[in-house]
Amino acid sequence: MSLAQTPQTRGGSRAPRSGCGTLPSPNCAAIKERVTMVKFRSCERLYTEFPVMFAGETYVGEGTVLNVSVPGCAIQSRKRVQPGSYLEMRLLVPDINSPLRVGLAKVRWCEERRFGVEFIQLPSGDQVRLGQFVKHDIRRTRPLRSHA
Repeated sequence: MSLAQTPQTRGGSRAPRSGCGTLPSPNCAAIKERVTMVKFRSCERLYTEFPVMFAGETYVGEGTVLNVSVPGCAIQSRKRVQPGSYLEMRLLVPDINSPLRVGLAKVRWCEERRFGVEFIQLPSGDQVRLGQFVKHDIRRTRPLRSHA
């Protein structure tokens, strides 16, 4: 039985729940966080290195995109940013003529000189181009499966 299912008794009343269904507990939060992380990380990532320029409210920086997916990317940069801050970005993606414009991205995590962003506003055309780039390069870098 999964965490979302609850046993039913005859007559339609529910049996008492245990775990996350009743009282909050530290384990409940940890389980929910792990489930959320699995869902968040479900998109395929393309490991790469290409330049990025970004601007915060009071600064401009540049760096290298280390991995990218449709919902976001990881960046290495000398410029320090703060989790929760918002950026405007230009991704200089190889094989794409003009930079991808990210109108709004939120910094989700920072670790030394690396940070991760979630893309919040991407023009629809740029979102399609990014999706095609990720899908095409992931297919190209994966080993072919044999059908034996």
